[in-house]
Amino acid sequence: MATTNVVQLPPRTIATPSRPMAPPPAPAHHADEDLDDRAVNASRKKNANAKRSQGAPKEKTPDPSKLNPTMPATSPTLADFGFMSPGPASIHVYNDANSRPLFGILRVPEDGGFQRQVIVHGTRHGIERWHLVDSADAKDAIGKAVHGGKVPLYGLDRLLARPDAPVLYMFDEYGADVAQEMLPDHVVVSGANETCLDPLSARAVTIWPDAGEAGTNAAIEAADAIKKVRYSTGESRGQTLGIDLPDNLPDGWNPAVSDPEQFGIDIASLARNPVPTEQAFRPFVIMPHGYKMSKTGLVFKGDDDVTHQVTKTPFRVVAESDLAENGAAGVILRWQNRGQTVEFVALRGQISARGSSLTKELRENKMLFPESMARLLLDFLGTVEARKFIRTVNTVGWDQGSGWERPLFVMPGGDVVGSGHSEIRFAAPNVNAAKERLKYTPSGTLDEWQEYVAARAAGNSRLVLGICLALTSPLLKVLGSVIEAGGVHIWGGNGLGKSTYSHVLTSVWGDPRKLMTELDGTKTGFENAAELASCIGLFLEELKNDDKGINKEIGRIIYMWANRKGGLRSGPNIALRETKEFDIMFCSTGEYHLKTVIETSGGTYTGGIEARMTSIKAEPDGSGYGLLDTIHDAHTSKAFVDRMKDDCECYHGTAGRHFVARLIEDLTQTGRESIRQWFAESIELFIDDYVPAGADKMIHRVAKRFAVMATVGELALEYGTLPWAKGEAFRGVGACFQSWLADRGGLGAREDILAVQQVRRFIEQHRFSRFEDVDAARTAIGTTGKEGADCYLSNVRDAVGFRELTRDSDGTEAYSYYVQAEQWKNAVCKGIDSTRAAKAVRDAGALQTGAGRNLTMKKMIPGVGKVRVYVITPAIMRAGDADDADDDDQE
Repeated sequence: MATTNVVQLPPRTIATPSRPMAPPPAPAHHADEDLDDRAVNASRKKNANAKRSQGAPKEKTPDPSKLNPTMPATSPTLADFGFMSPGPASIHVYNDANSRPLFGILRVPEDGGFQRQVIVHGTRHGIERWHLVDSADAKDAIGKAVHGGKVPLYGLDRLLARPDAPVLYMFDEYGADVAQEMLPDHVVVSGANETCLDPLSARAVTIWPDAGEAGTNAAIEAADAIKKVRYSTGESRGQTLGIDLPDNLPDGWNPAVSDPEQFGIDIASLARNPVPTEQAFRPFVIMPHGYKMSKTGLVFKGDDDVTHQVTKTPFRVVAESDLAENGAAGVILRWQNRGQTVEFVALRGQISARGSSLTKELRENKMLFPESMARLLLDFLGTVEARKFIRTVNTVGWDQGSGWERPLFVMPGGDVVGSGHSEIRFAAPNVNAAKERLKYTPSGTLDEWQEYVAARAAGNSRLVLGICLALTSPLLKVLGSVIEAGGVHIWGGNGLGKSTYSHVLTSVWGDPRKLMTELDGTKTGFENAAELASCIGLFLEELKNDDKGINKEIGRIIYMWANRKGGLRSGPNIALRETKEFDIMFCSTGEYHLKTVIETSGGTYTGGIEARMTSIKAEPDGSGYGLLDTIHDAHTSKAFVDRMKDDCECYHGTAGRHFVARLIEDLTQTGRESIRQWFAESIELFIDDYVPAGADKMIHRVAKRFAVMATVGELALEYGTLPWAKGEAFRGVGACFQSWLADRGGLGAREDILAVQQVRRFIEQHRFSRFEDVDAARTAIGTTGKEGADCYLSNVRDAVGFRELTRDSDGTEAYSYYVQAEQWKNAVCKGIDSTRAAKAVRDAGALQTGAGRNLTMKKMIPGVGKVRVYVITPAIMRAGDADDADDDDQE
């Protein structure tokens, strides 16, 4: 890695002699000698000029920018490189046999790992010090630092200081230093390709490889190199053994990478019990008979000695695998395509399955092979063996195999957050992992997202709610029964900023332009979408009030998502397929309340739907900025939302990963129960602050979900994921909850409120078309007799009852409505509990009841007689939530 640094050096002070230095005395000479000397000197000068003119080589002026290595007086320290950003994590100095420093290696943090940076002492631009060396010049600089000789072992000085100690040979300086601390009885050194191994020829050496195939191959080469040194010197006292590492360690692992206890490894025990190198460094892949991997791809040579080029793409067999959910075996392949690494899990069950799409999927992932070679390729995949084993999963989110002590979190597309006991891979049939990974690929840094997105969302209740909701899905499985899954629907007219809300919440996990899911498909499709977003969240495109038919089914889909489980379906041989499971919070936007969307499409909106997906007005009360409460330093709300959307598209995908990583640390250090207890206490505080006394249990149910979202926001603040002030999440989410509660129409049960609304709406729509006027009927019968009654013409069709002009409690004239039981049940209260609806209308003061517990009364109806009817008073028009803004917007 090339690093450019400008260092401001302090001014240098040059000491001045205390008195002038006298020139040396000139030798005595005579005047005539001086003349002779002048002649001789002139002749010599002339001859010298002639030689120079004949092409004598000129001395080259040294390039001051080139590093000229010099012998250092002292070893470098981390303080010498304090100007670097980020600063090096450690420094490792190579010494010669006399413990004099030659060159060094810095470990510099980079992209979640470490970059090796070579340092060499020397002069550059007239400055003598330890200098950083570009990777392109590193080999030459090291060669000069070791004076053209071979590179010494790292730890050579400690090796020579302990001639009788057993030697542990590693391939990483930091790993050697860490292992030296763990194994004080050993001398631990490290080396590379061009290392001088002569000091090991007479020693008992144990080679500790880095985990994986590449580490094994390097260990084999090191063992062979040590053997050659012994052969060349005739040394017979030395011995070389190896460490047989477990097969399922992550590639590149050594004791310095992560805690060995995490993988159940006892470092001291392994070091005390080495095995022959042939046993320790076994081949990672056992190729089937006749197959060989070449630079041009997989080759097969049969018994007829005919060679077949099976693939034109060379690839590696990384490991064998099985699917954690059902044990389906597979093999993990890896190859390069135009500079990109492709990793593919070929399930062995697909090799011989009728109608298998395996070869098609391989081609789609850019593996090149002729159709005529497909059978040979499948035979290879069915018989190749790998020493390494990796678990695969076909669902995203928390990996159940790791437990909560060392949890792993699988992102859509296969990226893994956390450090569990073993590696895992994501492999789901018919899922394009590369495409999914692209949706969630981070852009920018967390600091940039915090500055340009999260910080400006603060103070805006709807945006705060969106971010908190987006971070809540990972907690569903952690909290268990403490929380119900559910969603939020933000509704309001065009131009309020709903698309900005969607951009902000999706930016938590990935690219806002790719993460929105269109609500258009089958129930199975919605199950698949939920499974692929499990523990992340499902973010829906705007719900439109159209006639696609899907809006009618939204209620069922919401129930399915909130219940965290799909439906039952049969598989081959009439066996039931596994039920899909998912843990998601979900959200949507639209111009209309969810109730309107469902009912105008012919569906039924129930209190259960409201409890699971809460509709909140986009525009806060009193806001002059649409969906926003504040625009901070922007000149207009349009300028604010335009900039916010642009920044979300530039900076995204970092917050969700950071939050999950910190949550994993929290789970590991404090435990799941501690987190659950903290949430329970926080939920209680939220409910005490925001839920009025006497509120219905459904209000408490919704409040609990809002409390969890608010608590998640406060937790993210503690984790450093969000840059907000303490309490910001509670204030923002609490304001949204209060907005919903105010629009709901009361503190009673939602089913009762909806029942009153339904009865009122039926009367509003049909007061003249389906209710016969009592006075008109009585007049017709009373003035014309029977014949007149038969000839009475009425505009009422499909009558459900009667209306009669009565005096209201304030003396004004208004209609009362009389409905018989069958029509009350089948027409007025269609789709709901008619008895509960009658009680709700009664409790709202709009139903006149009979004696005792009777909900009906006897009324004399012209032409019918005295019958029991539900008597709905004029108060129905203002009962319960008659002024609910919900209704005003549904016309």
